[in-house]
Amino acid sequence: MRVFRIIAAVALACAPLTFAQEANPDVVSRRVALLKVSDGQLPNDTGSGKTQFSTEPHKELGGRALKVVFAEGDAFGLRNAGERDWKRFAAVEFTTFNPEPRPVTIIFTVRHAGSKDFATRVDAEIALKSGKDTVRLPLASLKNHNGSEPDFTAVHHWHLLAEGDQPRTIFFGDFFLTGGVEAKSTDDPARLARIRAAAMPKIARPVMFDTPEADAILAALEVFPPDYGLNQTVTSWPVHPNSRAIVDSIGAKKPLRYNPDMAFILVPPTQPRVPVVLGSMASESDRGPYPVPPAMPIEGWPVHYQRDSKLRALSLADVQRDKPKLGGDRHAIVVDPVNRMLFEFYAARLTDKGWTAEQASIFDLKTHPNRPKDWTSTDAAGLPVFPTVVRYDELARGEIEHAMRVTVERSRHAYIHPATHQASPLTDTNLPRMGERLRVRADFDTSGMTAQVRTIVEGLKKYGAVVADNGLDWSISVAPDPRIPELHEELRKVKGADFEVVVAP
Repeated sequence: MRVFRIIAAVALACAPLTFAQEANPDVVSRRVALLKVSDGQLPNDTGSGKTQFSTEPHKELGGRALKVVFAEGDAFGLRNAGERDWKRFAAVEFTTFNPEPRPVTIIFTVRHAGSKDFATRVDAEIALKSGKDTVRLPLASLKNHNGSEPDFTAVHHWHLLAEGDQPRTIFFGDFFLTGGVEAKSTDDPARLARIRAAAMPKIARPVMFDTPEADAILAALEVFPPDYGLNQTVTSWPVHPNSRAIVDSIGAKKPLRYNPDMAFILVPPTQPRVPVVLGSMASESDRGPYPVPPAMPIEGWPVHYQRDSKLRALSLADVQRDKPKLGGDRHAIVVDPVNRMLFEFYAARLTDKGWTAEQASIFDLKTHPNRPKDWTSTDAAGLPVFPTVVRYDELARGEIEHAMRVTVERSRHAYIHPATHQASPLTDTNLPRMGERLRVRADFDTSGMTAQVRTIVEGLKKYGAVVADNGLDWSISVAPDPRIPELHEELRKVKGADFEVVVAP
């Protein structure tokens, strides 16, 4: 996330960003578009009228972008348009791409109900790094030039000015108002304190996930900001009014189960990047090259193969090339913990000419994921897979501190934030959407369970599960780590009826 400074000296503060809601006149939306570039919306104002703007495809910003050719000292923005009551929100957020090799300074200006002159307007100075960037301006930190509080109940004009005496081109993604000042934070401070107290070990070579070395790295890895939806606790979230019908559609009598599926490998920041030839979903992929090491594991390696007598003799090289021709989703995951970057592949396969995949997604773990609307990822919901997988280090620690990926056989033709993609033609409102959040009821008794299963079920109470793909009903993803015992029989004691669907407060 961008570090910026306000021209009037202020203390910076980040307010919580929570889930978006379904359309409901009684609920404040937590993500409202100020300028929907992805839908072709253009600004309606420039200072001199000489600044030029248009929308065009932009691969780095993942869809259509607003191309702004700033005239010398000029600006662009919106006058008397869009959401005017900013008081209900926490921040302004947008993405940019600066094609210049050096940082560029822009000024974000807000004129509001209290703006009478220069001294009573807001100007925030932002340094955009070269390349892609994400800007988040907490509204609580913005002050007028004279130090007074801005009146954000009625914003009538906002614009962006490029500093300097030369014309320059900058690309922008969608502009949003996010969060909500009246929303109760559901961050977990203990989780953040634990992670930040751990020292990140030095990583000099690729490290497979099922090793003590990986455990130490993962203990110090902060995966997305604390206010990202998958990191939010759901114990206080209200039950969805249609919870019972949605649970019944998945199967109230069906058991909770798991797949030992999502393997991954940790790589150093110096890992060489290689090309991966993309297939049918290339248009909704993030382009490489990618830091893929020779030992990148494929979904299910090694436990799925070790526990099947017909597959036990296969090596990782055999699995990478799909020697037994098993097919399947063949997810592959690479994590760069130092740079906090995530690389995920769908239908990955090694050939004589190198790696291929049907889809590739890149996520910056330092900020909020920003996949374009209606884009898939390696998961049907458009979500990252790695942050939702149950890992050995978590089970050993006795606490899972994130939402868990869950699949359902039938989903609805709809999605809810943080998902960006649906995967069904069905429109029955009793079916779950991609991104739907579920939790195990608080009164479910885990006292007689083994430590590993109790950790999973208590995690499903606190952080819940997120519907991420179509597949076996009530099936969560667990790393295929030989150190994790088989969990099937005990997890089956949890039934669908022990879950409830929840929504962000």
